[in-house]
Amino acid sequence: MKLPDLIQEIKTKPRLFIRFHASWCGVCKLLAPHVNGLKADEAYGDVTFIDVDVEEFMDVKEAFKINDLPYFAGFKGGQLVEEFSTAKKDRVTELANSVAS
Repeated sequence: MKLPDLIQEIKTKPRLFIRFHASWCGVCKLLAPHVNGLKADEAYGDVTFIDVDVEEFMDVKEAFKINDLPYFAGFKGGQLVEEFSTAKKDRVTELANSVAS
């Protein structure tokens, strides 16, 4: 997703969860099924989930100052709730809960 499109999503989606990843990132691949499980969970039905490959969209990587992957960001009403890099499923779930509440 190109940076202008991502910014538009942030502005227009009331609840947004973004997973930044790269095809070479082993931890990204390990966490992908967990994130997909959150996407499928009805508890997060009001949350829009977006995946962004930062190797494909370097402008996004630079704009978010991403140095470590996987990287996650949550937004509510266009405002940043939290952003971080982690390999822990619990932290990812906590962010999804924050965005959904």
